[in-house]
This record gives sequence, structure tokens and C-alpha cells, in this order.
Amino acid sequence: MDWLRLKLAEAIGGKQPINKKLLLVIGAVVATVVFLVNGMTSAREVPVANQPSIAPDQVVVSAATIYVHIVGEVTAPGIYQLESGARLMDAIFAAGGLTKTADQASVNLARELTDGEQVVVYKFGAAPMVVGSAAGGAAQISLNRASAAELEDLPGVGPALAARIIDWRTANGGFKKKEDLLSISGIGDKLFAGLKDQVVL
Repeated sequence: MDWLRLKLAEAIGGKQPINKKLLLVIGAVVATVVFLVNGMTSAREVPVANQPSIAPDQVVVSAATIYVHIVGEVTAPGIYQLESGARLMDAIFAAGGLTKTADQASVNLARELTDGEQVVVYKFGAAPMVVGSAAGGAAQISLNRASAAELEDLPGVGPALAARIIDWRTANGGFKKKEDLLSISGIGDKLFAGLKDQVVL
């Protein structure tokens, strides 16, 4: 490059006649240098505006929830929203705990709850007894405590009718007498006659 500067200065200063070939060489060298400089500049990384990213600790995962209706001997009966997989003891705690007259044996505090169910906590001596049938066969089923699967064990009761029984129980605060079954669509006198001796309140 020093030689190139010297030759260029001599040509400009008139110390040496201008050579066309020299000018072409100089022009080519200058063009090459400009090209290389531009290439290096364009090759530099162009900053890109940072896009907002979500850190793993900012991701919120909401647990599934269920609704349970707690009635009877609890401090604050009502409908409670709990996390899916909650146990009955969680619902009792949410309802303020058992009253002094509650029969803890009338419920299974360790069982897992399902969405939309009703739980009845009875007083001492008021919980329905589940007894054997007159023929000594299967145990009778509690209309106020049985699950849908347990109700389906009754003769003539399928999934749809079991669901209607539970819906009626939830809407009306439980069965007060066996004859309340006649208020449910799909249960007539004939079916009720086959059920009444196999259920208790």
C-alpha cells in the first residue's frame, strides 16, 4: 500500500508521467478495498429488537377444579370450589369443619371427591344404617349417600336414571322419604315397588 501511495503522489505531483495502466491498477485496488470493507460491514450482525419471551417461572398452570355441595353437620354448609383430586377432608375443612354433633363415621374423610356431588354429614344417631336385605342378600343402598355407580346396582337403574336420582338429590337437598323417588322421571309405581325394599335414606 505504501508503494501505491508513493506512485499516486508522484503521478499527481507531476514528478512522473501519468500511466493509464497504473491508474487502472489503482482504480481496481481501490474498488477491491471498498468492496472488502463493505462486505465486512454488511457481515456484521445486525441487532434485532428483542422479542418478549416468557420465562418458565412466569408460566401459570391452573389446576382443574370441581364443585362440591356440603350439607348437614358442618359449620358453613354450601357449595365449594376445590382442586380436582381433593379429598372429603378438604371439603369439610373448607366448610369450617364438623360441628360438635357431627357423626364423623357417617362419612369417609379420605375418599376422593367428584365434580357435582353432594356430601351429607349426619348427626350422631341420624346416619342411615346400611343393613342386609330381608333375604340376607346384598346390602341396601342409601339414596342420600350412594354414588352413581352404586345406584346402578339397583334393579332397573342404569347410568341415565342414576344420574337423574343424583340430580334430584342435589336439587332438593336429599331424599326425605323413599316415595320421593316417584318424583323422578323414569321411576313409576312398578319400578318403585322393586326398589323400595332395597334402598334406605
